[in-house]
Amino acid sequence: MNLTKKLCTLAAAGLGVLAVSAQSGLVGFANYSDLGLKGTTGGTGGQIVHVSTRADFEKYAGSADPYIIILDADLKGHYDYTVEPKQKHDYVTVTSNKTIIGGGAGAHLDSLGLDIKNSQNIIIRNLKITKADPDAIAFRNTHHVWVDHCDLSSQKAENDANDGLLDFTNGSSYMTVSWCKLHDHDKTSICCSGTRNIDDVGKQRVTYHHNAFINCTQRNPRIGYGLGHIFNDYNETNTLYAIGFFARAVVNVENCYFKDVRDPFCQMYSADYGEEDTYWGFVKSSGNEFVNCNGDRSPNSDGFDTDRYYTYDFAIDPASSVPGLVSRMGCVEGLESDIIPFPGDGAIDVTAGTRLGCGDIEGATGYTFSIGTSPTALAQCDPATYTLAPSTTYYWQVKVNGGKYDGKTSAIFRFDTAAAEAHFPTPFDGEERAELREIAGATSPCIPVSLRWRGGFDAVDYTVYLDTQASLANAEGVKVTGTSWQPGDLRLGTTYYWRVDATRADGSVARGEVWSFSSPVSYARVGRNEVEHAVRGALCFPEYEVPGGWITASNDSCNVGDQGPGYMSFVWDGATGGYDLTSAYFDEKSGQAWFGLYVNEQKVDEWTATKNNYLMETRETQGVQLVPGDEIRLEFYTHNSMRCRTDYIDIRPNETGLPNIYAPDGADGETVIYDLLGRRVYNPGRGIYIVNGKKVALTR
Repeated sequence: MNLTKKLCTLAAAGLGVLAVSAQSGLVGFANYSDLGLKGTTGGTGGQIVHVSTRADFEKYAGSADPYIIILDADLKGHYDYTVEPKQKHDYVTVTSNKTIIGGGAGAHLDSLGLDIKNSQNIIIRNLKITKADPDAIAFRNTHHVWVDHCDLSSQKAENDANDGLLDFTNGSSYMTVSWCKLHDHDKTSICCSGTRNIDDVGKQRVTYHHNAFINCTQRNPRIGYGLGHIFNDYNETNTLYAIGFFARAVVNVENCYFKDVRDPFCQMYSADYGEEDTYWGFVKSSGNEFVNCNGDRSPNSDGFDTDRYYTYDFAIDPASSVPGLVSRMGCVEGLESDIIPFPGDGAIDVTAGTRLGCGDIEGATGYTFSIGTSPTALAQCDPATYTLAPSTTYYWQVKVNGGKYDGKTSAIFRFDTAAAEAHFPTPFDGEERAELREIAGATSPCIPVSLRWRGGFDAVDYTVYLDTQASLANAEGVKVTGTSWQPGDLRLGTTYYWRVDATRADGSVARGEVWSFSSPVSYARVGRNEVEHAVRGALCFPEYEVPGGWITASNDSCNVGDQGPGYMSFVWDGATGGYDLTSAYFDEKSGQAWFGLYVNEQKVDEWTATKNNYLMETRETQGVQLVPGDEIRLEFYTHNSMRCRTDYIDIRPNETGLPNIYAPDGADGETVIYDLLGRRVYNPGRGIYIVNGKKVALTR
């Protein structure tokens, strides 16, 4: 049942709901507990201030303290279209723990934007922003954000002077955009940092619902790298495309309405290469309506499971009703008295000790809270003493006491508490293509994967068991205080079983389920091993049918890595012995790339591609000792805008008997030589290097 119908039902039941509105509180990713926050509360707990001048607005918005800022006046920026060169980049800086609300029917910022970076926990509501440069609202490296009931636009005739209306970049995450109207613009809203930015990997969790994108050319929104959930949005006259996706993003589009739109969905950059490409994006489409639309509207995936992050069934409407809701999108009257709940509406995994609360209302002397496990049976409670139970759905309501808004009552909100047991494992239970390594940083090799889970309701620590048998008969429990554990050297092609038991606050143990995951395997043998057939991970993808005349690759195929790290792995399926390995890589002109050759967790060679000659180069690594079952792994990371391409690893029996050595530059500028075991073994000034007790001349 959607919110409007639910409230009507509650009112008929005599529960005293004061009003029915389209606003259903904060819903979506901004409610998710992560990165040190249990949701988004903005400036709650800080002083409520009214501002009507730019100086005061800048003072409170940029303060280190939390504030609820009510903007009571329209402000004009310095951007001027009439002069040459145009005056640009006029904005107000907003820092962490702020709620900004346009008073009355909304406040207008003309040619003045908001700039937010390296911040968290921000709520922006009821602002009209026009002609801002470079963005109306820009979030960079910022998490837990709610933008609601805003009206954002530029003048189409001047859109070359503007960039985005609403941009989330540089690793931003956990954002909800709701009930906004975005119109008359070109590049409307981007959720990524362009095509190459490792900061966005594992971030960019965004929810858009009940927004109107009208007369907006593109990016409505455009999502890269992360997870996007879009429901009940209205799109009209998007002349290039509506929703774009790329760079492995997964986007669920539900119950949206598209009218006179060219390409409701747009696969960015990789449509010709297929779903294994680094830039491929995935979209799930359900319940949407398309009226007089052309181009792509077909889903290509099953999407992602939103139930792992929040619930929203109470807030979604049928697509057919969305056009009738457009009038409620954008600025509305009276949001400064809107009751914002904590936990947020539809929040999940709420843990023991969480206290019910709400955003501060000006003049209130207190609040009355009512709660229950049924929306029709709420009872008053004291949030300071009320005890939550695990695995329970709660419904609750807030009434304002005292002041101008005395007696105002919220809609009925809901949240779900966490199970007592550990749950929602990563890798997912039953995952058959789990990556066994993960990104550690932009310019470092990948590291062994950590197993992760969502914490128990009142857990104080965990015991983790891991085995290759479903019975876990050989597993020894490992005590963990957090919600992740790195087991170390996992093997390709193996099925692993694991269980996490939660120790509860009372000393009892909530025994977890047995989960499983496995990974693919590819075997290497003597001769040429094409890396496009290897097991790949992180930012490493196959590139088939490489264009002739640019890259000469065997089989016309190779692996490609974008900005940041990746790896490709084989398992050795030959005899025990010493081998020489030749790695072929493309030395592109636009930067440099680091390569590291590993046997299991031991680095046996490393080098940097610095010739920048647009040629396929080779690196020979001599005397590598291999035994059956060893993992042969080529790691890489790239610098600047270089794309890192590799072609093959050729393996031949070693005929010299020399052990492998490699020679990176030491921090002091001298050459440092290591043996196969990673020991520093150089003897400067003699020209002879001691390796494993033997005198060996450096041959490269």
